[in-house]
Amino acid sequence: LPISLPIFFRLMAEQTQEDEHKNWCDLELEKTQVSIDDKQDKMDDLQAKIDDAEAKIGELTEEIKAADDMVAEIVSFMKEATEIREVGKKENELAIKDAQDSQEAVSNAIAVLTDFYKESGQIAKEPWEFLQKGVELPEDPETWDSSYTAVSDPSAQPGGIITILEKCNEDFATMEADTKAQEASDQDAYDSDMQEHDIEKAKRSKESEMKSAEKKRLVEKAGSMEKNRKHVSDEHEATVQYQKDLQPACVEGDSTYEDRKAARTDEIEALHQSQVILEEAFKNMEKADGFLQKKISKH
Repeated sequence: LPISLPIFFRLMAEQTQEDEHKNWCDLELEKTQVSIDDKQDKMDDLQAKIDDAEAKIGELTEEIKAADDMVAEIVSFMKEATEIREVGKKENELAIKDAQDSQEAVSNAIAVLTDFYKESGQIAKEPWEFLQKGVELPEDPETWDSSYTAVSDPSAQPGGIITILEKCNEDFATMEADTKAQEASDQDAYDSDMQEHDIEKAKRSKESEMKSAEKKRLVEKAGSMEKNRKHVSDEHEATVQYQKDLQPACVEGDSTYEDRKAARTDEIEALHQSQVILEEAFKNMEKADGFLQKKISKH
């Protein structure tokens, strides 16, 4: 009995210590696993958000490029249209000037011829003008040696020179009016086209500006989330390492907690049985001693 009690108390103390260690290990392993799962969920969530942001950044990059390309095309078109308009304007100005100069020249020619024919009497003068007598033609006028005799009527068709010149003057006047009308129409079309393209250019430029600002915000946000994910990843790695460090003390070993507890329980039970046997033995020995003492006393 004196030997079994210290062993019994030692075994009970060992079991108590191991129970406390087992409870601590269970709690640490559970908390560690929960932390690992929580950090993994955070990393997955952050990665999903980062992927979405990067996909949106890619879309915005393409849309910004498309808007910038459209602005460049509009600028190129407007430049080319302006150059064409300048050329057309100069051509119309020259055509108008030519028509005006031609009208002036023809008008001068008509005035000179009219004065000439009035002086020759072929064209009647106005009442206020001095009248001249007509020229009598000889029967066989000389072709080169005779002076001008005004044989043909300058107003008669188709040979009347003044009538032809007046028709030319009308054609030049029509050309001037048509060219001015064409110039006005071309300018109106150009102004309208430029206004439409200015509006489209401003729209596309604003689109590019807004999407560039949105892209910048997303890039900054994605960068911040990436830093956060890296921080959580570092914590996750540290927690996983801590879980590995717990294995030798809490999980690994030659035997499990249950096996050791069962073996210790068996050992304690064996001690109990040994104690009972010893107690019975002591009782029997006491009885035997008493019997011997009686017998010796009797004799």
